[in-house]
Amino acid sequence: MSPESILLVHSPLVGPSSLARLADAAEHADLRVSLPDLTSMAESASPHDAFCRLAADAGRKMNAAPLVVGHSGAGAFLPVIESAIGNVAGLVFVDAVVPPAASVHRTSPSMREMLDSVTENGVLRRWIDWWHEDTIVELLPDEADRAELEADMPRVPRSFYDRDVNVPPGWSDSRCGYLMLSSAYESELLDAVERGWPTARFDSNHLAPHTQPEAVLHEILHLARRLA
Repeated sequence: MSPESILLVHSPLVGPSSLARLADAAEHADLRVSLPDLTSMAESASPHDAFCRLAADAGRKMNAAPLVVGHSGAGAFLPVIESAIGNVAGLVFVDAVVPPAASVHRTSPSMREMLDSVTENGVLRRWIDWWHEDTIVELLPDEADRAELEADMPRVPRSFYDRDVNVPPGWSDSRCGYLMLSSAYESELLDAVERGWPTARFDSNHLAPHTQPEAVLHEILHLARRLA
């Protein structure tokens, strides 16, 4: 059964433009869509809480229980967002972090080391500035695409990744699915398989929701039907 409503949760490191084309594709498929702008969390005294609150508020305003779709780093917060909404059709992780089934999600030592290398005066550089220009051009060959994503990228405090994310008990037993877009998320896909979740691979790149939104939506909706 396909969902009636979809809540799209963008990564903390980018803005809603990263999922805007996916939202448009969903609307063209006659789905109710919410894509809240969560970037103001970067200016909050409690950015974790602000990120989850803004997303959950948008989900609670939807007329039908939404399918909650999180991309990239948003995955770490999906269980908290689900708990705050209270009634969702399921969770779909799209090339996303998967939190542990219990206890807390904690930034890995290797990720912390990488974050330290892109920190200036306690604030992370914009995500697009973490990578060599050739890497970005490979992901986003179109200059206009790059400019669109760059325009709403927040500057996130480095401390955002020092705080653990508490995960609600039993969340991993919910209706969850995983869509892998890039090989960097192979381990997360395998984790999802071990948990017995429906999974899918779409061989593309991490920014496929922006560059191939219709194809990504097709995979998401196929997973949603398998959740039911």
